[in-house]
Amino acid sequence: MSLPSDDAAGLIVARIGDFAAGRLQRAREGRVRAVFERSAYVELDGQWICIGGERLGCGPLNALVTSACAINRALATLVQDRPLRGTWPRFRTDHTLLDFTRAKRWHPTLPALPIERACVARGVARMQRAARARIPRDGLAFVVADVSGTGALAVPGVAAASALQTWLAGGLTPPDALRQVVGLGPGLTLPLCERATHPVSVAHLEAAAHGEGGEALHACLLALANDRDPDGALDAIAAVGHTSGWDALAGAMTVASAIVRD
Repeated sequence: MSLPSDDAAGLIVARIGDFAAGRLQRAREGRVRAVFERSAYVELDGQWICIGGERLGCGPLNALVTSACAINRALATLVQDRPLRGTWPRFRTDHTLLDFTRAKRWHPTLPALPIERACVARGVARMQRAARARIPRDGLAFVVADVSGTGALAVPGVAAASALQTWLAGGLTPPDALRQVVGLGPGLTLPLCERATHPVSVAHLEAAAHGEGGEALHACLLALANDRDPDGALDAIAAVGHTSGWDALAGAMTVASAIVRD
């Protein structure tokens, strides 16, 4: 690999998810895995990272760059499958320097314990009411609002939500309807995961299995646990991907509903 030229785009990361940062300390090589209009995914020694501007929001895999100009310049030059090399905290590809030297680590704010079931029940009801006024046509937002869906995911989405609640009530193994939700959506959405969905989704699911999701999702979880006004949190969740934010919240709401019904 040729060394970056003097006009290489310098991506100075301001914030990075603590989940990803903790796994990059020994990284030495990797690749650019995907380049999108506003972000890019790179993989370093098996750890996937999403690089983007501040509008991307904090998350366990997200590396946020303050300079919009630097992001735009880098995205114009990053090429999928090109190698990355270096040692923590700096890595290079042909025309880009990825620098984590000044990056502050982010980890989600968790609800204070103990969490009262009655408070969660009120939070679930408030979230459902607020969601009904803003359901997008696609995705699983109808599960959040507890209404009938009309899109392509209406039938399998309801089946998966019902199966999840049944399993949480005492099932020993995940039912088939729950297994089928992996890779169900049109987006990028654990041996089963590796066969049924994109590696980006697997990386996010791994973070979720450790209790970490995006900042917008955790804002919704705080609203649920503390029975707070969810409007601001729902605005943030609606801005995540096409329906990715809503789809993640659908899973969280399904679990919260099962908890308060138990």
